[in-house]
Amino acid sequence: MFEPDQAIRYIPASREQVVALVESINQPQVSIPGKEPQAVQGFLCGLRNQNGSFSIFVSLYLPKTGENVVYASDRREVGMEEYRDVEIEGLHFLESMGFMLDNLNFRNLAEPQQVETLKRVPVFHEPRPAEGAADLKQAERIARLLASV
Repeated sequence: MFEPDQAIRYIPASREQVVALVESINQPQVSIPGKEPQAVQGFLCGLRNQNGSFSIFVSLYLPKTGENVVYASDRREVGMEEYRDVEIEGLHFLESMGFMLDNLNFRNLAEPQQVETLKRVPVFHEPRPAEGAADLKQAERIARLLASV
């Protein structure tokens, strides 16, 4: 079972640690407790830990606020024999929210593509303002001003 872990704002993984990366090809409207309902992007990330175990995380990226909501499995670290079961559980969790998923086959990408993918995917970064967020806030202020006239 995957539960939100509010202590995890992003996953600071190295390229070498990432064993699987799946991303949504759509952005369904999702209601997350304590957050404004919005269209979000979903990710599943499988990592190899330093001790040889594996961890799987599901992340929802909220473009309006530029933040991640990271879900961790109740089986935080698993062996190779359990990995696939937990990964399937994470995929079903995402699909249950309406996500259509694409496996990026991260390990089969050339190193430069892996590096670019890590830069692009928000789950690997500190929360950052969404692109155009400042323009959106400015447009909202202008709209409120015009509505008050």
